[in-house]
Amino acid sequence: MYLYIYDNFLTEKKYQSQLYKIENRLVDLGIKGRVVRLNILKNMAEVVEDGIKQGVKTVVVVGNDVSFSKIINIVADKNVVLGIVPVDNKSKIGKILGIPPLGAACEVLAQRIIKNVDLGKVGNYYFIDSAVIKNEDTTVHMPSYKIKPTGPQNIVSFNNLGIFTANEETKFNFDPTDNQLELVMNSTKDTLKKGSDLTIIPFKEVKVECSKPGAFIIADQVTKLKPPAIVSVVSKKLKVIVGNKRLF
Repeated sequence: MYLYIYDNFLTEKKYQSQLYKIENRLVDLGIKGRVVRLNILKNMAEVVEDGIKQGVKTVVVVGNDVSFSKIINIVADKNVVLGIVPVDNKSKIGKILGIPPLGAACEVLAQRIIKNVDLGKVGNYYFIDSAVIKNEDTTVHMPSYKIKPTGPQNIVSFNNLGIFTANEETKFNFDPTDNQLELVMNSTKDTLKKGSDLTIIPFKEVKVECSKPGAFIIADQVTKLKPPAIVSVVSKKLKVIVGNKRLF
């Protein structure tokens, strides 16, 4: 049984024709299911819990990367498969998982190729893409040494899926099934600006500290977490639907 969760921003009128086409395609492919449209009265966690009690085995988020990231901590410890239908071509998660936007995503859902992927973890919070901290007073404690940014413009990120530039001329694809994360330290203001000086170090667990008050580790662009914290990889934690054109 499928549960399709529409993020609340999709109530805007400009999305209605796109959603209508998605729903028709799901019917054509024989993978229709219960549809829930989020609003201020419908909490995503409650919707998922209710669905699981009713026998849902697959939860599909219709929305964007933030929509997908918000559900990770809800389903990470549940025995369900997670999918995404991106509503535009800006979804980084969709591109890495091999999920095209809109109706074409329905074709991938119907093929139902499932991979068990790693998740990152900051303290007790899971992330699928990355966790980022921007502060010159950050210290990352590796198993046998420590790393500090060299200046105030440094961006320290802990990555599971990979990194794209804005125009995708340069990209680093990391394998979310290899039981490790990648620490990326970038010494320029623009992440992965062409020709920038990068340090990339694979790891399984590190400790992050920051001596400057007010610093946050931002997980998947959604949740702010205060250091100090342990950042680690959790192997094969999440079952996700992927496409043949996935980048791993």
